[in-house]
Amino acid sequence: MFIGHYAVAFALKGKEKGTSLGMLFIATQFVDILFFPFVLLGIEKLKLIKGFTQVNNYSMDFYPFTHSLLGVALWALLFFFLYFYKFAKNKTAKKSIAIVMALAVLSHWFADLLMHTPDLPLITGEPKYGFGMWKNKFLSFLTEAVLLFYGLVYYLNNTKSVSKVGKYASSFFVIFMLVVSYLDLYVLPKDDNVTTLTITALFAYFLFAGIAHYIDKKRI
Repeated sequence: MFIGHYAVAFALKGKEKGTSLGMLFIATQFVDILFFPFVLLGIEKLKLIKGFTQVNNYSMDFYPFTHSLLGVALWALLFFFLYFYKFAKNKTAKKSIAIVMALAVLSHWFADLLMHTPDLPLITGEPKYGFGMWKNKFLSFLTEAVLLFYGLVYYLNNTKSVSKVGKYASSFFVIFMLVVSYLDLYVLPKDDNVTTLTITALFAYFLFAGIAHYIDKKRI
């Protein structure tokens, strides 16, 4: 899953106003932000097999540190402690903020469960899980679009614009993400270079987080 993860970020921001939408964008993609560099470093393994699924060529055999349920839970726990004891320690809602940030990280595994072929371990090795929606390009795109739409609606209904930018920017941002996802799925060729994939993925993650941070400042 790609843009569908951000549905959780929008929804959690709508639930806990003390969080940062930009940081929630980082949190929901945090394990993927780690995954690609881990592959380059040889810590985890990614094989690119042409036509492996309709969505991408990813055959992921070994990535317990970022994509096992235990691994994701530990990263989520780290986010909880970082926010509870440092980043939100002076806020009255620090516990709620810390929980929301942890949930954002944890949500990644369950969102990926919809899309991945059975390659998501609980700890490492078998059993592995995944409903395999990536095998159907249209269904994958539709699912992510619907999730993102409902996340946006919840966010808009629970925040208020303080300017014209704030009124429309988030909707245009979602449209932009949908266009990027469509181009990635239907137009652009699949890249089989892991270094290029890593650079492109990290650029997209941080670009989207930066935009989310900006538009969130235009709403209260």
